[in-house]
Amino acid sequence: MPEEKHRDLFEVLDIAVVETGARDHRIRRANAAACAVFGRTESELVGMVWEEVCVSEDRERWAAQARLRLATGQHRARLMVRLLRPDGAVVHALCTTALLIGPDGDRSFLAHLQDVSEEIAAQNWLRLVVENTPMSIFLTDRNGRVLVSEGTATPEAAARLSAARESSVFTTFAEYPQMLSLMRRVLGGERIHEIVEALGRCLDAHLVPIPDAADTVEVVAAIGTDITDRQRALASLRIRSAEQALVADLGQRALEAETPAALWEHAVTALADHLGADLVQAHDVDETGERGGLLARADRREPPAAPPLPTDPPHVEDVDDVEDAGLLTVPVGRADRILAMVEVHRPPGAALFTDQDTRFLHSVAAVLGSAAIRFRMESEIRHRSLHDGLTGLPNRTALLDHLDRALHRAQHNDRQIGVLFVDLDGFKAVNDTHGHRSGDEVLRTAAARLVQAVRPGDVVGRLSGDEFAVLCEDVTSIVDLAAIADRVLAALAIPSRLRERSIVLTGSIGLALSSSLLRDGEQLLHAADIAMYAAKRAGPGQRVAYDRTMRTGLMDQLGHADTPRHAPNANDLTTLQVAAVSTLLHGRL
Repeated sequence: MPEEKHRDLFEVLDIAVVETGARDHRIRRANAAACAVFGRTESELVGMVWEEVCVSEDRERWAAQARLRLATGQHRARLMVRLLRPDGAVVHALCTTALLIGPDGDRSFLAHLQDVSEEIAAQNWLRLVVENTPMSIFLTDRNGRVLVSEGTATPEAAARLSAARESSVFTTFAEYPQMLSLMRRVLGGERIHEIVEALGRCLDAHLVPIPDAADTVEVVAAIGTDITDRQRALASLRIRSAEQALVADLGQRALEAETPAALWEHAVTALADHLGADLVQAHDVDETGERGGLLARADRREPPAAPPLPTDPPHVEDVDDVEDAGLLTVPVGRADRILAMVEVHRPPGAALFTDQDTRFLHSVAAVLGSAAIRFRMESEIRHRSLHDGLTGLPNRTALLDHLDRALHRAQHNDRQIGVLFVDLDGFKAVNDTHGHRSGDEVLRTAAARLVQAVRPGDVVGRLSGDEFAVLCEDVTSIVDLAAIADRVLAALAIPSRLRERSIVLTGSIGLALSSSLLRDGEQLLHAADIAMYAAKRAGPGQRVAYDRTMRTGLMDQLGHADTPRHAPNANDLTTLQVAAVSTLLHGRL
């Protein structure tokens, strides 16, 4: 199952993912996105050592990082790597790795690669542009009056510097206390290089004090370079890296989660944090496409303000406009079957969602969709393994589990548990006369009537063939159990239509009540089966309660089993009854 989960995410996620051995560094798997990054096919990559696809200068650094991860047990790490393609091209990638430990103790690295070659190239070009573009360069005296100014980092900055020739930078930049603080520090003899935000731009500021012969600062030399675009690019890179790391972490949680609730709660919280949303909620979607129950919600909205006083004029607000301005909705699941919807709301007045926000949300939805499909499949498998395919009732395994847990509770609460073992009379004749399809219809009818006849909370299960059992908790005596059995017999006896003919079902019921001698689920069920066998011999539509004398009678029958005239008919003993008799021989009842 873990292998299938990894493969599922490999195919669904539109991010580069590679799995390598923790010790031999050999590539085990790579998805299509990773193959595109490496410039190789999966068959070419699998089996290669990681160091073979790195540039030579990075190989030892990667190996050392891997050794450190294994030695310290660090589960996650990030580093920048340079990958060498077969054509000699170098790809810069941000590598986020997670140390995985399989059930057998095998350790491997699951690496997410984000190709940042374009961002690195953009930074290099930006740096080249900055270095070859006129910058704002100026000199001031001790009073802040500009002596010389050249360059035009920004037109407004150039205009203010020109005005400061007659006044002072302390006057023309008075609304920017950070810049004035830098000037005072450099006048005190400190060399300064800081990033300054002013005039709506981000400036890389270098300020150098120039002392006179008496070592007194008389002049300040300053260079201001507009690096707004570069800072925005770096901020975008950080945001994208955070998004990819969040998706990778969510994917890991999707692989490890045992129930969907915790995964949904983590997802909506992470989306609210990253997207600056005041409300993120996920709803189930039924087969008709209608919204179902709430799966998870992260609600950070401010409480509503107090209603206006009656004297205040009414305030009309376009609710639709407010909601649509900050609403982003994406489906979760497959194109042919939407399983859920995720809604992200931003507060009124917040920035609108960008295309990058939409792409990120779709990546998260892809992970959640894959996990939702897995949870649904596992739930169906569990349900099928514990329920009868014909009637939908709990099967023998599920019924015994219910019975064992009920007995455990009863022991703590000093209560008793009752079991009814129900066998339909003459069912073989129905199959022989009308066919197995009609027999299946009879079994479904009987199952429905049993469920309707018992008390709320009683558990009805199908054991095999035409044998059913009812688990009854909180019964005080065999009289209570007999009353339930009478209702079952009455419900079964109601005439029903089968192939245009009216038939009447009857049943034989064995009753057994838990005691100090019947404390095990199998024992209690076998006791009820023995009682049912006694009811069968008494005639159709009878109920008989178990007592220990029945054990003696069955053992007597077995003792005379070699005498044909005393041997029970083979059709009289069910498979479970044979097991019960075997249990008797071993002294369990």
